[in-house]
Amino acid sequence: MINELFEGLKVDTKRCAKCKQDLPLYMFGKASGGNYLRGECKKCGREICKSREKAKAVASAVPTNHICPICLREEGAVKDRGGKKSGTWCCDHNHVSEKFRGWLCHDCNRGIGNLGEDIARFQRAIEYLTNENR
Repeated sequence: MINELFEGLKVDTKRCAKCKQDLPLYMFGKASGGNYLRGECKKCGREICKSREKAKAVASAVPTNHICPICLREEGAVKDRGGKKSGTWCCDHNHVSEKFRGWLCHDCNRGIGNLGEDIARFQRAIEYLTNENR
């Protein structure tokens, strides 16, 4: 394991959000803008990229006049939300099965990812928002 190579050395590390290993900082790429390191290590990042490309390969093109099925915003309202290089729409896919689900805006795609694609967490979030005037 990579950690054993650095045992006893003073090396700054970070835990990969995907593989959950504590790894040296050089094993993490810079996030967009280059101000901080990505949450996943470079190896896991490559796996994520392969998964995304596999989903895109079977996906149909983004429909004309597409709106995000979650927030219902149109292209003009979501353009550049993922950064200038990202394009307007995200290829949403199941990270386990790698199955294409649809085209989402970057905000909604991140929201799903931030809640770990966990339906129970979404239900608790709905319950929390529903009961905000307790």
